[in-house]
Amino acid sequence: MTCDACGQEIADNALICYKCGAATAARERDPAPLEEPGRRRWSALFLAVVFLGVVLFFVAELVRGRPPEPLVWAMLACAGGLLAWRLRLG
Repeated sequence: MTCDACGQEIADNALICYKCGAATAARERDPAPLEEPGRRRWSALFLAVVFLGVVLFFVAELVRGRPPEPLVWAMLACAGGLLAWRLRLG
C-alpha cells in the first residue's frame, strides 16, 4: 500500500508511515481530556502552604536553640525544589 501523505510504499499492516509519520487509518477514539487547570492551581497552592508551615516550624525550633539535623534541611531543600517545579508546570 502507499502512504496517502507522501506516496511512499509501506507495509499493508502498517499503522503509520515510516518515512513521514502520517497515520494510515482514522483514529478510533478521541484522546482523554486534560485535567482542569483550576484543580492544578489549588493543589500547588495547598503544597505551598504545607511547605511554608513546615519551614516555619523548623525555623521556630532553630530560634529556640534546637537546630534540626542537616538531613532535615536537605529534605526541605528537596521539597522546595519539587514545589517550585510543580508550580512551574501548573
